[in-house]
Amino acid sequence: MQNRSILRRTTGGVFAILYAAFCFTLWAQTTAELDIDRMATLSNRPFPVHIKGSLSPEALSVLRFDLEVGGCDIVSEDAATYLVHGASSENITGRLTDQTGSVQYFNRSYKNGTTRAQAHALAGDILKVLTGQDSIFNCKIAYCVNTNTDKNEIFISDFDGFSPKQVTRDGSLIRGLSWGAENKSLLYCSYMKGNPDIYLHNLAEGRRSVVANYTGLNTSPAISPDGKKVAMILSKDGTPDVYVSNLDGSNLKRITQTAADEASPCWSPDGTRLCFSSRISGSARLYTAPAEGGKMQRITTTGVGSATEPDWSPDGKWIAFTTTTRHSFQICVVPAAGGIVEILAEGESPSWAPNSRTLIFCRKSGKKSTLVMLDVPTKKSKTITNVTGSASQPCWTR
Repeated sequence: MQNRSILRRTTGGVFAILYAAFCFTLWAQTTAELDIDRMATLSNRPFPVHIKGSLSPEALSVLRFDLEVGGCDIVSEDAATYLVHGASSENITGRLTDQTGSVQYFNRSYKNGTTRAQAHALAGDILKVLTGQDSIFNCKIAYCVNTNTDKNEIFISDFDGFSPKQVTRDGSLIRGLSWGAENKSLLYCSYMKGNPDIYLHNLAEGRRSVVANYTGLNTSPAISPDGKKVAMILSKDGTPDVYVSNLDGSNLKRITQTAADEASPCWSPDGTRLCFSSRISGSARLYTAPAEGGKMQRITTTGVGSATEPDWSPDGKWIAFTTTTRHSFQICVVPAAGGIVEILAEGESPSWAPNSRTLIFCRKSGKKSTLVMLDVPTKKSKTITNVTGSASQPCWTR
């Protein structure tokens, strides 16, 4: 009997140990899976990050700006989930750890470029770990700056407004910017000859060629993903309709034929479809159509009335657009197939960054318009204060 009792106790103890081990393993696997899932998907909560070390004031300013653009909250060390350890000497060094410092995600030295470039690279590496997205901090933006009530000029700068360069000096009205293939050109509508005409501007040579100068409206050019086609709005046959042509304006094809106004076409990432706004149902709504021509299909935008200025995310999942309320313009996103709209912020003219996570848009305050960047999942926004003047119509490099 005693031996049986000992056996039962021993067997029970082994079972308890094995069961505890099994539960711990299951917990560990589940935790790991959750961590991996969090790192690979878009979080809707800002990442709590603390920056420590001896970074120079310039490097620290750049790093803070970039991380906040990327969806991080810069917090005290005891409130942080992630710690950035940075130092500036001959070059910037940086490493990312968890709050305890026991888990290290990377430890790198940045030797190329200016202090700003090195800080951008460090920020990009941090956000790659947190979001799984590639850096957007080496991208450029194009935008217009008002020089008069009805005149503006095109500028190009770093994504944060630094190193601006003026592209045009026409003293006229410009509308609808679009980057060309390999970001070597810009398309836009200019009134410099009195009529709204579309031009292709070679940035390296400063040379312009006419894409469309028909009688009436020629506006809203958008280059296809392969850089070979242009979608645009023309009114040469009556009301404004969507047309597609080769990059030089040849082989023009009419896509829509309605008695209503169409506006602001953009391309799906695979180049097979166009999205645009149309007033065929009365107020402005979003529609798609095959890029080669075909039936228009309305995109459901549940929760808002009007929908204009669409921009298709590079990953193909979302369409950002502007809706008009009684008092303001609002930036929204909707699944590309249509559905419930999420209103993100006050503003207009949204443009997706290459990471399909960050939007840039303009926001009016009185007579001035400023450029704003927004991290869509967390809804964190940052105003680009380095752009002087009243700026509008921003667009990211492709």
